[in-house]
This record gives sequence, C-alpha cells and structure tokens, in this order.
Amino acid sequence: MSREYHFHREYARCSVTVGVRLAGTREVELLVDGKEVVVEPVHGHHAERRSLSTTLPTDPPRTITVEVELPGAVRGLPSATLVDGDTRLPMPPRDVPRRARPTEASWYG
Repeated sequence: MSREYHFHREYARCSVTVGVRLAGTREVELLVDGKEVVVEPVHGHHAERRSLSTTLPTDPPRTITVEVELPGAVRGLPSATLVDGDTRLPMPPRDVPRRARPTEASWYG
C-alpha cells in the first residue's frame, strides 16, 4: 500500500511543492514551478528531519530550504516547512490524486 503526501506553497512568485513517498521506495522530492529539482531516497523507517535546498529562479536568485519531518514506521504524518533566512512558513498539505490502476477491460483496449 502506497502512502504519498504532497505539500505546496506559492513563494516569491514561484510554486514550491514537496512530495513524500513512504511505502515501497521511500523518497522525498522537491519541485519548483513543476520541475523536479531535488530527489532524495529515504532509508529506514525511523522518524527524521530532511532538509532540501534549492535556488528559486527569481531576480535576484533566492536560496530556500524545505525542512521535511518524516514520521516513524508505525504512526504519524509528514509535514513540511519552507525556510528563507529567518522566515519559516508551514507548507499546507495538498490532496494527492490516486493513481489509476489498469482494469482488466483496459488490457484489451
């Protein structure tokens, strides 16, 4: 069973999204304006904090960090915070559409 979470915030005229996958291949990804800029595999199933940094395509360019809190194996939900210098902004969760699985009927179509 896959557990995927997305967090999103508009910041400095840029779209910043974090994706967290906690089942199967565990990973954290950071997207800016819909483009993947950082992907990190997550090893183990213990609670931890990951920091992902990137430079936003602004004028002048601005470096941000996104801190992702990962839960342990048994319970808890991830969370994300956008950090720019002394500014810390929580990133609200965004609904993740379920990936459609092929049905038997679609195999023949």
